[in-house]
Amino acid sequence: MITIRRGAKTDRLSGVLLLRAPASFRFEALAPFGPPILVVAADADAITLWEVANERAYIGRSSPDANRRWLGLALGPEELVGLLAGYALPAVDPLSGQMLPPDDLGPSMAFETADGRQRIWLDPVSGIARQIEWTGGSQPARAVFTTDGVRLATLDGKLDVTVSYRDPHRNTGFDPALLTLTVPESVRIQDFR
Repeated sequence: MITIRRGAKTDRLSGVLLLRAPASFRFEALAPFGPPILVVAADADAITLWEVANERAYIGRSSPDANRRWLGLALGPEELVGLLAGYALPAVDPLSGQMLPPDDLGPSMAFETADGRQRIWLDPVSGIARQIEWTGGSQPARAVFTTDGVRLATLDGKLDVTVSYRDPHRNTGFDPALLTLTVPESVRIQDFR
């Protein structure tokens, strides 16, 4: 289940999500009786959003800017797939980094970047990420990892995304062809690549 709240508008989508590191995913939002109403597929190069009922599809470059337009948060494709899989990826090309003493959430690592600061809190026993926060840059946000998903929210409260998994499976070795999306010829396609 994916719940996306932007201001006063809330969308709830139930469906199937496939993830493949480093940057590929496919999400099919299903109608109550099963057929897909929305299909989103992405890899490191492109993202396709197909509104099945409206017979419209949008194709764009897979980039932080594209994710900002459709999600509301400028995450790179690898960051998005990592977050959805429950992993906190350290900042790319940090200017500096340091281990911080434990606080109420536990020990953490902080990275200074050209666009602000990234901080990742870790479970002291397993070393698995509990929370990640981006501050001081263009899009302050926080992701909190739970046993059954992740909650991602901007610090100004304008965007709140909750992803809850039911019966997740890891490392299943599914066929990568399941991630591809071929939009039917009858669908109007707007290509922004």
